[in-house]
Amino acid sequence: MLYRILKGIISFGIRHYYKEIQVVNRQILDKEEGPLIIIANHPNTLMDAWMVGFVNRREVHFMAKATFFNSPLKRKLLGALGMIPINRKSDGAVTGVNNKDSFQACYELLERGEILVVFPEGTSFLERKLREIKTGTARIALEVEKRNKGKLGVKVIPVGLNYISANSYRGKVLVHVGKPIELNDLWKEYEINQGNAAKLLTERFRVELSRVFVNMEDSTREDLVERLRCLFVTKYTKRTDVADEMDFMKSVQNRLEEYSLTAPWKVDEIHTETGKVFASLQFLGIKPDFLDRPYRPGLFLRQFIQSWLFVIGTIPFFVIGFIHHVIPYGFIGWIVPKISKDAEYHAPLAILFGLVLYPLNYLGFGLITHFCFHFSWFETLVYLVSLPLFGTFAHYYMRYMSHLNSKQRFGRFARRRSTILQNLKEQREQLKELIFRD
Repeated sequence: MLYRILKGIISFGIRHYYKEIQVVNRQILDKEEGPLIIIANHPNTLMDAWMVGFVNRREVHFMAKATFFNSPLKRKLLGALGMIPINRKSDGAVTGVNNKDSFQACYELLERGEILVVFPEGTSFLERKLREIKTGTARIALEVEKRNKGKLGVKVIPVGLNYISANSYRGKVLVHVGKPIELNDLWKEYEINQGNAAKLLTERFRVELSRVFVNMEDSTREDLVERLRCLFVTKYTKRTDVADEMDFMKSVQNRLEEYSLTAPWKVDEIHTETGKVFASLQFLGIKPDFLDRPYRPGLFLRQFIQSWLFVIGTIPFFVIGFIHHVIPYGFIGWIVPKISKDAEYHAPLAILFGLVLYPLNYLGFGLITHFCFHFSWFETLVYLVSLPLFGTFAHYYMRYMSHLNSKQRFGRFARRRSTILQNLKEQREQLKELIFRD
């Protein structure tokens, strides 16, 4: 019961924090019954665990580092949520946590036909890179099959967690579920040579995880691919979702890997040309989106006037939303970086604070309006229900204003310096041809 209550609360926070969450091959998770081990990459700390739980209809159990269980109260609470502690060599042993007991708990829950979630990299960093995979997950899977003479039928499902603006409000997530990995041909090898069987299965994990998320070899390559995504996947091109964006990034990454082997100079040239285009955009104050926006003076002027009429007419709604949300929003923006300098902790911390502070904030305003302005309880309830809507509108209003300012600069530039804008578009097309030319 506690698991379902907290899952509902966290799921609400996740849906609000991320603008788009798409699951590829969700039916694999839905149709698989019996014992499962879910393995996933680990770029975003607690958010990764929440996301795996969010997309699973069945209850899941997590292996987590023992430092989360450093008090009897935490051990009891986290244990009630289905979390299993494991001591890591890098952290040192935590009093009250025994790895033998933890592995035994994993075997028993799999033998009951339940789901175990493991992040086999063991550490979490906000990067598109598959780090070294530890053999512990493979040993759990093979050992439990050995205990049951190969009749348990454990399957391992790889899940790729692909984030766009992972630690930013209204980012996007693509959860890519891979094909189940069966252990039929390895548990017998495990009986003969445990180390070799575990290494072979771990290599399978590495290969299958690489299929379900965009894996970059280093931060420089990741920055380049991100810039190219911003440059070519814009709001004025065809309708795209997070899956399309990830497909584009993967195709660019594959082409850059190919060039790294066959024509390294091309990678350097792509770096250089991408830097030139972005430098020009920054100097001109234009977003990459506007390179795909046709400029027709009459239509542009009409839309511009309509936009400003909307902005002026909705100022009261923005003010209401801003006043009622500025304190918790500002506090979360201030406190989260203070608590952790690591970007991969920012999103889960922001959600946790938001789930506490926003309801308290609404409660405070509700009590003030009820007792100070003599609202009836029904009027107070209507008022409270409207506050999240006003807050959401205020957020979009501010983003819309930013877009409108950029749009204004684009219109002014397109009208006065159309030749320079056209040259910039041609420069971008030449870059695209450089990347994808056969």
